[in-house]
Amino acid sequence: MPAPTTELTLRSRSATELVDAAFQVFRKAPVHFIVAAAVVYVPWLVIQLAFNLSIQRDSIPGFDVLGANLVAGLIIYVILGGAIAVLARDVYLERTPDVAAAYKVVGARIVSLVIVSFIMMISFAIGLVLLFVPVLYPLSTLFCARQAVVLEGLGPFRAIGRSAGLASGNRKHILGTLILAGILTIAIAIGSGIAAGLVPSTIVQRIIETVVGVCIRPFFSIVETLLYYDVRIRKEAFDIEYMAGGDSAAAPSANVAI
Repeated sequence: MPAPTTELTLRSRSATELVDAAFQVFRKAPVHFIVAAAVVYVPWLVIQLAFNLSIQRDSIPGFDVLGANLVAGLIIYVILGGAIAVLARDVYLERTPDVAAAYKVVGARIVSLVIVSFIMMISFAIGLVLLFVPVLYPLSTLFCARQAVVLEGLGPFRAIGRSAGLASGNRKHILGTLILAGILTIAIAIGSGIAAGLVPSTIVQRIIETVVGVCIRPFFSIVETLLYYDVRIRKEAFDIEYMAGGDSAAAPSANVAI
């Protein structure tokens, strides 16, 4: 008799189904995702308020403020993205999520994660300078490089090769999913930003933006992680391997590029 299916059964999904599955993953462990985001967002809020590093909408920020916000954004992108990937994996594969354990994984692989994230951001920046279309290639090629680092334990260049290998033949699906998730995330961020702008107090504005960021920032990383597994299901039959071998199926494929 076949095993009963659940909403998060391992299977290939369309872009809209992956976005819906990401919401389901978040709803299964909202406290874990929110706490993981708060670990990096709340200290940055305190620093912003203590040193007046907030970017004001009615004035041009100085280079010190811009630099501080850029560094903070990079730290949040690298550290939080890695932690959310670990938590999303645990929820998706029906393990017990653990925020401390997720950050422990990130800490152990932080150098590789930083290198991969830096290469990704440089690639995206070059693509944007060349207008929108060229950025689609690195966006699809590097779609799961960070997941390969934190979930498979690969070094930075092997992780990039791993991501490129998985992307081959799946670029349209990858781009469709990431663009859909990006549009939803940006729309929510813009809406909350407009609402926060109606509040006269700068401190309250920053608090509202932080609360919203803590709640919505994990979503895109969850989508990325589910997309990583989705492509593995399509290319490597990960669903069958996982059901047969459990955690051993999470190891990188034998033909991973060096």
